[in-house]
Amino acid sequence: MNFNYTDEQLEIRKMVRAFSNEVLQEKAEELDRENRFPTETIPMLAEMGLMGIAYPEVYGGVGADSITEAIAVEEITAACAATGSILTAHYLGIDGLFLAASEEQKKKYLTPGCTGEKLFAFGLTEPSGGTDVGAMRTTAKLDGDHYVLNGQKVFITNGAYADIIVVYAKTDTAAGTKGISAFIVEKGTEGLIYGAGDDKMGIRGARTDEIIFENCRIPKENLVGQEGDGFKIAMQVVDRGRIGIAAMAVGLAQRALDEAVKYSKERIAFNNEISKYQGIQWMLAEMETDIQVGRIYTYYTASLKDQEGYRISKEAAISKLFTSEASNRVVNKAVQIHGGYGYMKEYPVERLYRDQRILEIFEGTSQVQKMVISGHLLK
Repeated sequence: MNFNYTDEQLEIRKMVRAFSNEVLQEKAEELDRENRFPTETIPMLAEMGLMGIAYPEVYGGVGADSITEAIAVEEITAACAATGSILTAHYLGIDGLFLAASEEQKKKYLTPGCTGEKLFAFGLTEPSGGTDVGAMRTTAKLDGDHYVLNGQKVFITNGAYADIIVVYAKTDTAAGTKGISAFIVEKGTEGLIYGAGDDKMGIRGARTDEIIFENCRIPKENLVGQEGDGFKIAMQVVDRGRIGIAAMAVGLAQRALDEAVKYSKERIAFNNEISKYQGIQWMLAEMETDIQVGRIYTYYTASLKDQEGYRISKEAAISKLFTSEASNRVVNKAVQIHGGYGYMKEYPVERLYRDQRILEIFEGTSQVQKMVISGHLLK
């Protein structure tokens, strides 16, 4: 194992950090306050190659490794967790095509996704549950040269703003998870309806929407892979996507620590900077330890993602479980160090506290990660 950063990774971190500090950090508060999707920054992400950073150049990507992708997500999230969520949701959408689409589909859909010309969404979660994929009720029935989709998806990040949604639906309702298939649904398709947008606690700029399909007809050539492949594709995508959430958690925690260190040096109590007190020092030390351990394991898992044929299910679950819960501990301490000011919206840690909470829920709750990890141990 090589623990040294490559020149490319260092350059990407420097570039993304500069952009994030100059553009995203100032915008984060505005997006949170206005509950607004940042349409103006997506082209900027595309221009830097971030919309397909770890995908092959032949499909419009940059061709970087998955550690570099994690670094980019980490730096973006440190400035604006909503933008980090938008980017990771985009990756979830295009990843299904990268793993299972035909060459023709990749050229037509994956390439504009990797270049950032098209924004993607991942259409899996339903009111009946996100974790219990077998309870899916959305159906896709073949009718001549088209599949007809009917059903409902919820909590779909990028939903109403996505140009393409990779949707998972049952082509065989009697076959459980083996009856699930994946489809490419383009914005503007008749029968594709957007419900009310969600009013969330945090990452408010990453708009999530209800997506409704009412006799939504899509060409049968928009089936990804074969009928019945959907569950396998979705689980691979989710496994790989958990690395992105882990990177988000590391980035958000790092920002919280940075704010806590800064405040502890400025705040005077009993004639001393509070950073001089051992109680504060130990909290900062614990925060740093959580972040560094989470960062290294996330990069380790990302390196495994690039090994052909390696199934990263267990390692991805460990990364997501540890970093999401560690980020909770870090942000909680950051607010505590700020005291009453940590509870005020004028300080970034208040927003970070709200943004962090979703990290232990989406892409599988902490309890689901424990099921995955223990399942591997007890095989």
